[in-house]
Amino acid sequence: MGCTSSIEQTTMISNKVGKPKLRKSMSTSSIICYKNSKIRENITILNQGKSQLDCQFITQVLKKHYIFYQLNEESIQNIIKHMFYCLIKQNHHLYQNINTPSCMFLVDKGQLKNQNFTLFQPGSIVAEDNLLLGQIKFIEANVDTYMWGLDRIQFNKAIQYITSQSFVSNRAFLQQQYLFQYFSQNQLDGIAANILQVQYSKNQVMFSDDAYVIIKNGEASLFKGNQFSKTLSRRDTYGTLYKLNKPKNTKVKAVVETQCLILTQAKLIEVIGFNIQKQIYQAIIRYVLIEIELPGLEIEKILEKEYYKLKIYNDETIRQKQIHEDLSIIVDGTVNCEGETLRLGEFISDQFDNSVYIANGTIAIIQREYLYIEDYIIEENSDDEQIKYKPRFSELKQLQIMRRNGNNVINLVQFKQQNYILRQINKYSQQKTQQDRRMKQQKKILEILKSPHISKYYQFYEDNASYYFLLKYIDGTLLSERRLKLPQIQTAILQIISILEVCYKNSVICRSIKLDNFLIDYQGNVYLINLLNAKQASRTYTIIGSPHYMAPEILEGRGYDCNSDVWSLGICLYELLFEQVPYGQALDDPYQIYEEIIGSSNIEFPESYKDEQGKSLMKQLINKNVYQRIGSNFDQLKNHCWFSQLDIENISPIEPAFELRC
Repeated sequence: MGCTSSIEQTTMISNKVGKPKLRKSMSTSSIICYKNSKIRENITILNQGKSQLDCQFITQVLKKHYIFYQLNEESIQNIIKHMFYCLIKQNHHLYQNINTPSCMFLVDKGQLKNQNFTLFQPGSIVAEDNLLLGQIKFIEANVDTYMWGLDRIQFNKAIQYITSQSFVSNRAFLQQQYLFQYFSQNQLDGIAANILQVQYSKNQVMFSDDAYVIIKNGEASLFKGNQFSKTLSRRDTYGTLYKLNKPKNTKVKAVVETQCLILTQAKLIEVIGFNIQKQIYQAIIRYVLIEIELPGLEIEKILEKEYYKLKIYNDETIRQKQIHEDLSIIVDGTVNCEGETLRLGEFISDQFDNSVYIANGTIAIIQREYLYIEDYIIEENSDDEQIKYKPRFSELKQLQIMRRNGNNVINLVQFKQQNYILRQINKYSQQKTQQDRRMKQQKKILEILKSPHISKYYQFYEDNASYYFLLKYIDGTLLSERRLKLPQIQTAILQIISILEVCYKNSVICRSIKLDNFLIDYQGNVYLINLLNAKQASRTYTIIGSPHYMAPEILEGRGYDCNSDVWSLGICLYELLFEQVPYGQALDDPYQIYEEIIGSSNIEFPESYKDEQGKSLMKQLINKNVYQRIGSNFDQLKNHCWFSQLDIENISPIEPAFELRC
């Protein structure tokens, strides 16, 4: 169960997007996806290949499209390869008797119309907005119409490729954007990974359906009905985000070439969860409480238990008692006082005694009693074990070989009567520059990760045969070899969460979170002792790790970040509780394990397990929605109700084993 697999995935859009082959016997030739997809639209699929002229025609249309203009030549050719030819009969409705769209279409011959009687001629792309929103809108054929179709699977892969290409620039833009600056780093990552960058030419009508749209570059005109309302420029927004009163009869038209970011409500729900308005209000409250330096766990307790109330004002005066006795935070609208306007994300102080505060919007009120907390004492950690004098390799005294694992040898060594671990990595038959680069990355990661629960790194050595890392010696056993009681499991999981939090802050993806890579000492402290698969990156695509612990997004080849390690943590928790993994327990073939993970629905628990809070935590961690695993941040995760049962004072030490391992 501890095998490691590094498998390069095949792609349909680019070399970074696509689902890996899951069966060894699967052909490497392209598979026409529509044959295996459920095409729901009222069309007839025709058995017709693509001529060179057809390919040129489709390419020209895609390059001019407001979404697909960003695709390179290879990506466009991959889309064309998966398109199929179809027919919709005259006067037939495209979405007859269905409620979910499954395809996008490019008109080849004929004519379609929508509910506003807009005509779609040859060269038009239709229904892409329906796929983005997951909605059905009226489309009818005026005459027999022939079209090239692309199913939802391939459409989504194209969208994933486009969003991944602009992730870094969009995240930087959003971080400075009104409202999104209040979101946590995890939520901001999720939004940046799901917001779609599009581009419109001059006078083109822009996307204005059930979505939140931000102007990134350019200029547009907003119309209400046929009446001009206002001009929109960089960082201006339109559309709906969380409010129920959706603007009607609005139209937006590009004045010049204009770039926009589109965030659909479905994608926002995927990142921050249902009840969007509550999540946004809590993001603003969290931001303010962080600014006034309230400890993270206390903040999450206030939000989790909703120790606040919301009050809506309509040009009304705020009571002086509330201003003086409670903390009032503006979560929507404005507050005016003495000619000064306070806006969203600011709190109302009593700096102007007896002044009149006029509020128009929603105020979150937290009573002072919930803000009085015990002082947190942070002690300086004087690391007595730090080697003041770096030993030469020849000064290390070899005591014994503790463990061998492939090209990795764990040695117990001694320097000045102090024991250390020397991890030896043999230089095997890989390109030397690639190996050197990997070891430099490993050294850098060990240097930047400062955590009491990560095996301390001291020194790096190299000779003709091997690389060496000198590490702290920990007297304990592998976590996989211990059977722990519930409080010890809870403590271990909290400590691993603290490790992942440090990794997340440093953009380090571990890819090695499994019980075999943790030591536990006899006071119940857990240490991560293997970071050989770790990589410092905001996002990566390499499929590497132990199959039973790998998150679905890794296996599907759609890119992953530090959230993938949180899935692995959930697998570890499940294994500590039940002494088995939830997926592929009886399987050894990596491809079969991958299929079980990807094809699984809800996680199942033994019938004898009745702890609903424990189930809740595991469902959160082992969640296919990557941005729901942590929640808004790690403090929220550590504040989960399952940990409230933990009685730290009554945790008994772990009985030592006869054999000590490292």
